Amino acid sequence: MTMNLKNKPLSFWRRLAKAQIHEHIDCSLRPYSMLDMWSKVGFETSKLTFPAEIVALWQGQGKENLSAEKRGAFIAHSRRKAAQLYSDWVSSYAKESLNNYLAAIGFHVLPLMHDMDNLTRIVRERIEDAVKDGHIAIELRFAPQLHTGPTGSENSLDDVMKATIAGLKGSPIPVKLIVCALRHENGEVADKLADLAIKYHRYVGKFDLAASETTFPGVLQWWIPAARKVKAAGLDLTIHLWETNEPTDEDILELDAIGIKNVGHGVRGLRQGGRVIEVCLTSNVVTGQYATYADHPVDSHYRSGVRVTLNTDGTLFTQTTLSLEYQRVADTFGWTAADFLAVNIIAVEASSFSASVKRKLIAQFKRSYKAL
Repeated sequence: MTMNLKNKPLSFWRRLAKAQIHEHIDCSLRPYSMLDMWSKVGFETSKLTFPAEIVALWQGQGKENLSAEKRGAFIAHSRRKAAQLYSDWVSSYAKESLNNYLAAIGFHVLPLMHDMDNLTRIVRERIEDAVKDGHIAIELRFAPQLHTGPTGSENSLDDVMKATIAGLKGSPIPVKLIVCALRHENGEVADKLADLAIKYHRYVGKFDLAASETTFPGVLQWWIPAARKVKAAGLDLTIHLWETNEPTDEDILELDAIGIKNVGHGVRGLRQGGRVIEVCLTSNVVTGQYATYADHPVDSHYRSGVRVTLNTDGTLFTQTTLSLEYQRVADTFGWTAADFLAVNIIAVEASSFSASVKRKLIAQFKRSYKAL
């Protein structure tokens, strides 16, 4: 398992077994599906105006005089091209800054996820894509409160959870949900989300605090009572931290007091204190935390004994997959199969799956990587 994995084709990485514990559903939609959904909502309703070329391609404008068969083939090709252009366009907007990244979610994703049928479809498709990418287990996080509708009252939180869970049905791999409170919210919202996570504990494994760490840094006091409630009910906790800011000594004491062992991103500094960090390499480069992959501290953290996992954060705006993340780490830092096996075992151990599922996954990883 010490073989050199540099310059391996992407097909190699797609075949390799992987586990992921940090990916946002609302950052991982298929561009083709998004255009399909937007065509039904109305492209003109978006607050971030669609380029006319993309709309025209999706609508199959031109060559109206073709036969029905040729017209169908033309439209199919045109829509595939539209999806690629859309992917490039929306990701280029998101890549301008972390605030743009978050705004792209609000302008181009959330309006689609107010429809419960869309939400179920998005979750189902994400699992399908993860399986094709070699995942054998995944935790998917989301903020249910963002999917209750434009005014916040069209769908109940229960409606949102049921639609999301419907997307999990039939999954060939273990999947757990993570419910996220958001840093610009408040304790009342967090308490409702804690109750929701507990109510649907069969499907929900963790409770998170997400969104802009730059604007609302640290461990926010209003989130702590909800986090304690979830912890007391037997669910795990994670928190977005160490992404754009280094936590204060007080923050670290709070993490210890609450018992948080997983940190989303977690790449700033070296005071993680044995916690598992959910590294999202390309996301950090795209949002400007690091200029290049070579500048990213994932390798130095791993070599110094920090408990590292590899994740995507999302596949849409970053135009990445977990296979691409593995390829980039191998090509940039020279990681071997033993290194990738180690971080996958860490991810499984840090996941919210049952003890029996964890044992099966670890055994599967060892069999898979032994053959390399």
